[in-house]
Amino acid sequence: MTAAGDTHGPGVRIPPPVLVGSTILAAWLLMRLAPVPLGPPLLPLGNTVLFLALALIGWAILAMARAGTDPRPDRPDAALIETGPFRFGRNPIYLGFLLCAAGFALRWGDLWGWLAVAASFWMLERLVIAREEAYLAARFGAAYEAYRRRVRRWV
Repeated sequence: MTAAGDTHGPGVRIPPPVLVGSTILAAWLLMRLAPVPLGPPLLPLGNTVLFLALALIGWAILAMARAGTDPRPDRPDAALIETGPFRFGRNPIYLGFLLCAAGFALRWGDLWGWLAVAASFWMLERLVIAREEAYLAARFGAAYEAYRRRVRRWV
């Protein structure tokens, strides 16, 4: 008999890229309609942060693929991944998403971009990570608890 955690994922209803992408899009639209400039756009820094974010996401997805685990949070995990960027933080893909939002905020120099970062952080924490952590604890038991004690949630 298999446990529910063996055949079902964590039950994340809205894909995290959709959550974060929608906040970035909303911030961009609000910036166009009612800008709230905070300073000059920092294009080189924003572009660098975006590049680093995409590199981190790619590295994490590669680690998951090597372990035979689907990166989509609505799928069951085949393995507890503790290699690659998962050595430094339990949520490197979500950190990458937040860095993407921060990269856009830096590029825009507008308050709406930073509000998108804050909203994305809140949604990831409440709607995604809380479900995933409960799922991983049920799925991997003591191994996940040891990993959780050893590795921080973000960095």
